[in-house]
Amino acid sequence: MTTQPEYGEEERIRQQVESEQPPDYGGHEREVQTREREDAEVEYLDPESNEAHAPGQVCERCGRVITAGQDVRLRADGHWVHEVCPPDLGGLPADGPPPDGGQ
Repeated sequence: MTTQPEYGEEERIRQQVESEQPPDYGGHEREVQTREREDAEVEYLDPESNEAHAPGQVCERCGRVITAGQDVRLRADGHWVHEVCPPDLGGLPADGPPPDGGQ
């Protein structure tokens, strides 16, 4: 007399699911097609298209208005900041040499 081995509930469910599914004859072909599709997507990606812009918003870090050509980040608190805040040119005269007297 033989006894059937005892299986846990998870093992019985796995066996039942496997017996209901048809054999996978095209697995390799699907894998190749998936890789080809992923490779094609990479060829068309534009790294510059992932830049954020927020013209008219105020930079939380420097307090200046963000212009259309400046790259920015949206912080977790919902405030916008420049990727690189522009230099403060407030101490420079509009015309003439720099304040250090150089040319």
